[in-house]
Amino acid sequence: MEPRHSLLTVHAHPDDESLWTGGLLAREAAAGRATAVVTCTDGELADGSSAAARGTRTKEWTRALQVLGVTTSAMLPYRDSGRAGSGPGSLCAAPFDEVVAHLVAQIRTLRPTSVVTYDPAGVSGHLDHIRVHRATLAAIEAAAVPFLLPDAGPAWAASALWLVTVPTSLAQRAAAAGFQPENVPSTPDERVAASLDVRPWLDTKWVALQCHASEFARGASVSLLTDPALREAGLGTEHYLHRPGPGATVTRQAL
Repeated sequence: MEPRHSLLTVHAHPDDESLWTGGLLAREAAAGRATAVVTCTDGELADGSSAAARGTRTKEWTRALQVLGVTTSAMLPYRDSGRAGSGPGSLCAAPFDEVVAHLVAQIRTLRPTSVVTYDPAGVSGHLDHIRVHRATLAAIEAAAVPFLLPDAGPAWAASALWLVTVPTSLAQRAAAAGFQPENVPSTPDERVAASLDVRPWLDTKWVALQCHASEFARGASVSLLTDPALREAGLGTEHYLHRPGPGATVTRQAL
């Protein structure tokens, strides 16, 4: 079988696709390549305390994907677990194997060459992000094994896995400028596999992020990016770790 999408990004909440991978998605679309986004929650808090009216964040997400030129999208049936990582119907409360099965079905249907999600700390430390990281790693492996979840469709082995991360040097600069606490997760610079200059697509990325108007209205951290200089510094480069996928060419090595 041939790939159907050059890229699949797997995220936790509406707006994550624009904030963390908007430049990469816009670049692929500009090159005429098919992209897909799977978002694991509808962004509404499981405890019922969401600032926006029901359905608002899904509508914003749909508009943002259009701006980014995303070809295919899906939203899993979970709610935002919040910082506490709990609540009825939340992603963190769902059985892990159930979440993995959903993602296996998406990977086998979408047949991406590469899959993108968060680093082990979920970039920001949010428990939903960490769960998405773990579930995606399990799903990308399981999707390649015909014996597992045979009802989810023919096996598909993606070639590469890319993990969004924040280099330590960038995290330190942000903390020194007062934009974040000093103890947020980061990755040593020498472990970062790719730092993608997305400034040619920064305007597109910013328009997509602004589609998530309810996040700006509630004063989320994205509101700081209205300053053009901060926007270029914070959004103009996307950083990734790399892992070979099950479909990568294997070089045999001695143990």
